[in-house]
Formats: sequence, structure tokens, C-alpha cells
Amino acid sequence: MKPAAPLRLQSLPFLAGLESGLAKELTALSEPHRYEDGAKVFQQGERIPGVFVVAEGSLKVFRSDGRGHVQVLDFIRPGQCVGEVQVFDGGAIASSAEAHGETACWLIPAAPLRELAHRTPQVAEALIQHFAGKVRHLVDLVDSLSLHSVPERVAQVVLDAHARQPDRLLVEFQETQEELAQCIGASREAFSRALRLLTDLGLIQSTFPVVKLVDLPRLRTFAKG
Repeated sequence: MKPAAPLRLQSLPFLAGLESGLAKELTALSEPHRYEDGAKVFQQGERIPGVFVVAEGSLKVFRSDGRGHVQVLDFIRPGQCVGEVQVFDGGAIASSAEAHGETACWLIPAAPLRELAHRTPQVAEALIQHFAGKVRHLVDLVDSLSLHSVPERVAQVVLDAHARQPDRLLVEFQETQEELAQCIGASREAFSRALRLLTDLGLIQSTFPVVKLVDLPRLRTFAKG
């Protein structure tokens, strides 16, 4: 396997302003890992050794009830990370993660990261802001699942994908319909029906995995309910 791309701490908001000497120290302690598509990175209920930073590919982070019901919480893409909550609360991780496509990660070990936060006020403050953002993400997820219809949720999925490439009106998903449905608490069939409805309303044109945004303002209005 080829080596992982370099660890870029500046991509992480809570380490972006780290003094160069400390950044080199933390980078030297970090370990590269590569995973084949579908490989388990960590399991719900485990104690993980640190923060996983995605360098290439992506991680699918999800919860399962053990009976086949899955809720996808997020897809962690290059420059994003997972596991930082468990580094600081010392508990078992509340979700599982697996590689989505061939994926490379860096593992920042827990102990030096905790020590860095204890002795560097800027890092501690940035971490607080970072954790607040995670709480907002989960609040938005609860809002979507409890207050919006499946077609409205699907519209938001399309808008979120567009936001990652706002200069394009064509969105090409790397995830399957099943995986995207798991993100919004729906079945694959309900997700597919919602795409057809949005097409019939003249908001999009869908030849999944490619979706063309036809009427972006109306799509935004529809997603709000």
C-alpha cells in the first residue's frame, strides 16, 4: 500500500494555530494507517487510542442496534477527524466507523493531545468551540429526523452535497442510496421515492448517483418545510 498523505494539523480547527514546534512534536507522535473499503476502524463500545484524522478517502461513522437497524451519523472526509470526544472524556466511543472506499488516516495518540490541551490555552479554547460545533451538528440531525418529512430530508442531503462544491449545479454522490437513507433515518425505497418527487416538482433532475440542481432557491425553500 502507498503511504498516507502527510498529516496536516492546520486542517483541524482546534490545532490550526498550533506553534510550529508543537505541531512537529505532535506530528512525530502520530501514526499512519490505511484501510481497504469496508474495513472496520473502530467498534461502538470500544476504547479508542486517540483521534483519527482522515487524509484520503472517508470514514462512515454510524450506530447500530445489533438487529440490522443502522443510523449513519456522518461521513468524515479528508481534513476532518473523529474520536476527540472520547480522548477527553475517557469513555468508550458511542459509534462505529468503517472505511468508505480505500482510506488513509493518521492516529493522533490521546495522551499527548490531552497534555497539549492542558498546557496550551489556545488549544483548549479552540477545542471548546470545536465541541460546540459537534453539538450543533447533532442538534441539526435530531431536528431533521423529528421535524421534517423524508422528501425534505432528501432535499437537504442534496443541498449539503452542493455546499461542498457550491460552484457546480451537478452533484455526484460517492455514497449509495442505502447509505444516504441511513443518514436521514429512512429506507432506501423512501429515499428513491423522494428523489422522484423532487424531480416531478422540477427542483432537481436525478440520474443517481448524479443529481442536477434545476431550481436551487425552490429546493432550499422546500427543504425548510
